[in-house]
Amino acid sequence: MNARKMFILLIGLAWPFLGLGLMALHFGYLPSGATLVAEAIGLLLAGILSGCLFMAAHTGLNSPLGRGMIHLGYLLFAPLGLMAALVAPNSLEAASNISMLTLVVGVPIAIVLYSNLVVAAGLGITGGLAISAKVIASKF
Repeated sequence: MNARKMFILLIGLAWPFLGLGLMALHFGYLPSGATLVAEAIGLLLAGILSGCLFMAAHTGLNSPLGRGMIHLGYLLFAPLGLMAALVAPNSLEAASNISMLTLVVGVPIAIVLYSNLVVAAGLGITGGLAISAKVIASKF
């Protein structure tokens, strides 16, 4: 297994532990049963996808400034994505007539969408700033 795949796997495995630990500390509870499994799977998938986003943005920029901005963007926006992932399933859990299948499938999808939307936006902002800085620096 090469270093990039290992890095993505480590990020993916860290997200469920960080997310559920943060939920236990901040909100004071952990879900139980199928909801806990659905949230752990959603956080794992969100972590793997955010690692793929990070690696794609990191390899797309070859300047030290660009890569530094991508590192900064991930460090700033990954915690926001993690918080969005913890809040995402609340709308599904609030519905009273929801089936178990909808909960088990809907919660991971909501977690992946909400969290990676934030991470992708953050990497896009910082990557765009890095590209802009490189263009401006080349003009002078």
